[in-house]
Amino acid sequence: MDTVKLIIALIALRFDRAWGFNGSITLRTLPSSSPLRVAWATSNDDLAQNFATNEQGEGRQKAKAPLVDSALLRFLSSQKKSGAVLLKDENGQASAGNATPLDSPNVASRGMEVDFPTFVSENLVEGEIEAPSTASSAIDLPSDKPIESQSWLSQYNAQRVALKLQALGVDSDAAIKSGKIVQDYVLARVTRRRIRKFLHERDALWESGYPMPLGRKGIKESISPAAASSFDIDGVIAVMSEYGLTGNDVAAVFSHTPSVAMMRARTTGNEVQIEDTNGKRKSFALEETLDRAFVGLLSDTLKLRRYDARKVLRASPGLLTTNGSVSAVQVVNLMVSLGSSTNSLARDKTSLPTLLCRSPALIFRLVAFLSSAQLKVPLSAIGPILRQKQSAALLNAVAPIKHTITLDAYDDIASKNLTSLNTESEILGYFKADNTMRQQKIEESYRTIEDVAGVLRRSAGIRDFRTILSSHPDAFFLNVTNIDLMTHYLREDVGMTKDDIAKAIQTFPILLEQDVSRVEDVVEFLLAMEVDEDDLPSILRSFPATLLLDTEKDMIPVVSFLRDIGVRNIGRFVTRLPPVLGYSLEDDLKPKWDFLKEVCQFDYFEVVRFPAYFSYPLERVIKMRYEYLRDIKQIPIELARVDDVLRFGDRDFSNEIALDDDDGAAFSKFVEDRSGALHPSIRSRRKQRNR
Repeated sequence: MDTVKLIIALIALRFDRAWGFNGSITLRTLPSSSPLRVAWATSNDDLAQNFATNEQGEGRQKAKAPLVDSALLRFLSSQKKSGAVLLKDENGQASAGNATPLDSPNVASRGMEVDFPTFVSENLVEGEIEAPSTASSAIDLPSDKPIESQSWLSQYNAQRVALKLQALGVDSDAAIKSGKIVQDYVLARVTRRRIRKFLHERDALWESGYPMPLGRKGIKESISPAAASSFDIDGVIAVMSEYGLTGNDVAAVFSHTPSVAMMRARTTGNEVQIEDTNGKRKSFALEETLDRAFVGLLSDTLKLRRYDARKVLRASPGLLTTNGSVSAVQVVNLMVSLGSSTNSLARDKTSLPTLLCRSPALIFRLVAFLSSAQLKVPLSAIGPILRQKQSAALLNAVAPIKHTITLDAYDDIASKNLTSLNTESEILGYFKADNTMRQQKIEESYRTIEDVAGVLRRSAGIRDFRTILSSHPDAFFLNVTNIDLMTHYLREDVGMTKDDIAKAIQTFPILLEQDVSRVEDVVEFLLAMEVDEDDLPSILRSFPATLLLDTEKDMIPVVSFLRDIGVRNIGRFVTRLPPVLGYSLEDDLKPKWDFLKEVCQFDYFEVVRFPAYFSYPLERVIKMRYEYLRDIKQIPIELARVDDVLRFGDRDFSNEIALDDDDGAAFSKFVEDRSGALHPSIRSRRKQRNR
């Protein structure tokens, strides 16, 4: 009997030690997608103290992590209940009129850094949190508390920021938008900082074996006066104004890079420089980043005018941040070392902001790949290739710009009717997934380029990919199977050699995008027009664009026209002038034929003997020369051979046909005067150049 009592007592003691209180426990779990998902599943405030008390009676045992982190769970639970917390300004007025909920459909799309909000709504004071009765609530930040004091945090109030921007001439809507973005970013950054510190201290305490000294009043957090003094949005705006930025420039920067509002405005002589493990500075004041990016890079290096430099700054997210300004300088230096001049980079002001926002490390990896043994592109040619507009898709694939958060993403997530906490978890999960997918896409893009280059090397014998990269870099992302089928058809069915195929692809890379069946239709049409099968390889080698013509819309109308003017052997005519199948009837063929009938007595004979007549420009060459012979030189043109009039250059035509003895000066003057008469704008530009 005593044994039974002893067993019951031991069971009761173990139960009391395990649970620490009387009654059952209700399991509470956070959403699986939550970025702050806690490993503990139950809730009890006094559990840590029970563990500590039990340890005193049985010797020193290492404290175990409780089954609950009640303080954190209460904090997270408050996020579900509370709405958007609005920062009060110095006068105690909340920006309720300007604050817009996260899921509001009326807010315009805006860009922010990837340092995205984790929580938009939060309680910034210590103490119990009660669920507010309205969707939004303004919370006073007592100045006597050591946490996130109202004195520095209130300067980021949305209404206050908007008023500052309006004083600089920004319109009301843009100012309110920028102010709201800045306020949301600051709230998110403060919340993230507090939660990270709390989790770090909690884990450290439990690993050391000590209970967690937290009561029911929440998470203790403090910020020193020295740290608070570094936040000065008024100083940030003043510095940007001193550098010549307008109010609209400041509003644009705050909209796409709100972290600039929390940067140190100016450098001081006695400040402590924070360095990373490599001995490099981790952060710079806004004054320094403006000197580096706005003055040094845009104005001095790229020689942009102040207006253009400001325009680039407005369109370049992150350019004024510490990392952004350093990366932009590295990108420009890399492009210059690869053969691009600063003038050529500055000339394309549309793509320059995008280029400056790319990662120099990813660009360098692309350079190493292009110059490797697989593609063998000379380093001096890579810079000009990468800066051209058609290379944007290539750069987006292997060196994408870091994702920015927009309200469109918020709206998409908010449409799921999630709670506040779940919404923020969805956003965080979205960006974590986006970063993972971003890296996966980069690796897949490189594999695709390698596969395409391998097929072109084996099937077409291409060794120099410089021409393809320059004219059509998108070809490296095409379907490998279709490329293999195309090269096989051209080699086996058309009879083209590897050299023929290589020349055709390098001249016209878009050929690789076409379906083989379309090319087959064109080849069959050419053979039906009695084009010699032995001539097909040379025709398609020199004029591969012929394979992309539409038989119904392009080729059949041209063949009908040639037959109407008396051409009997269409195959021979097309063999001598393959591009004729793609000429426009209304713009090219008919006007040129009508003019030839006016100036030539044997028009049909001349066209059959010299089909290239249709390839010369009507106004600039054909009419100009015939009118010079007829009106200036008084030479009868009816019996002049068309090939003699057209096949020479301007100087040889003047000397050999017009019989001038001034080495072409008179004919050049005639061309210039007649061109100005036909196009007054050309004459105006010439006069301006002469001045």
